[in-house]
Amino acid sequence: MKSLAVSVAFALGLAVAGSAAAQSAAPLSGSGGSIQAPLFKAWIANYQKDGGKPIAYQGQNSAFGISQIEAKAADFGVTAMPISDADLKAKGLSQFPFVISGTVLVTNVPGLESGKLKLDGKALADIFMGKIGKWNDPALKALNPGLDLPDWPITVAHRTDPASMTLLLTSYLSSVSPEWKAGPGAGETVTWPAGLGGKGNAGISEIMSGTMGTISYVEYAYALDHKLDLVALKNRDGVFVAPSPAAFSAFAAAAPWTASKGFGVQTLDQSGKGTWPLVLVSYGLLRDDADPDRAKRVRDFFRWGYQNGDADITALGYAPVPASVKAAVQAKWK
Repeated sequence: MKSLAVSVAFALGLAVAGSAAAQSAAPLSGSGGSIQAPLFKAWIANYQKDGGKPIAYQGQNSAFGISQIEAKAADFGVTAMPISDADLKAKGLSQFPFVISGTVLVTNVPGLESGKLKLDGKALADIFMGKIGKWNDPALKALNPGLDLPDWPITVAHRTDPASMTLLLTSYLSSVSPEWKAGPGAGETVTWPAGLGGKGNAGISEIMSGTMGTISYVEYAYALDHKLDLVALKNRDGVFVAPSPAAFSAFAAAAPWTASKGFGVQTLDQSGKGTWPLVLVSYGLLRDDADPDRAKRVRDFFRWGYQNGDADITALGYAPVPASVKAAVQAKWK
């Protein structure tokens, strides 16, 4: 009987070990925002060409990425807004930046060339409040002397689902407009004073393609891919800047990245003549109690991205994080 018990225990041990090994070898999965999905598609394909194993990425929004990594339903999460040191500690997470982009303003106005329209914070807030209702409003004409603005009604298109881009934009509007701050305020979802709502970038794109005279906000790479007309925005230094990877990199070069703070940085309307006011930094999230082998595989993938992924970043319209930040992240991993 003793021999049988030992055999059973041994068999159970082998089964448990086999199950753990199978779990450790299973493909990695990541969850997060949709704005990073094109980059992960490119990175994962090229990573596999270089001998890496398959990785699945499910893109919805930052809240989804955070909830999935907290629930241990993904090997890594992705958020476009940094998590504070206190929350990282409470959630048992670490974070690291891996790509930079921006929330951009887009229009569908007959005869208006992409990048030519200039707005400042007050005008933008008044448009989203519904106080400026025509494209040839005197306030817009004053900002755009010489630009032929049509006598078209303005239709605002906004996100209905939670989104980091909405939080960034509404935080900006709250900072430049006391009326906006006291009204809709800032959040991943807000009660919009005017306009039509759509889910995700795709919902916004659908509204804009079917409604002349619209203005909305999407992520820059998405705007490029869908050939949406861009708007120049007046930044903190008083310069009208068109969104571009160079304008995102201008922010990144001057940002106070600090490893002890999970590399979280304030991105909203930072100084710099060439800086875009609505920068988004995407962060990867790892659990502190993750399986060591799977955590190493996640870090190996992002390390590959740091070393080999800038060509994909540039081709898609994002901007890479500075080399010094990549080095600091990898040093922290060691």
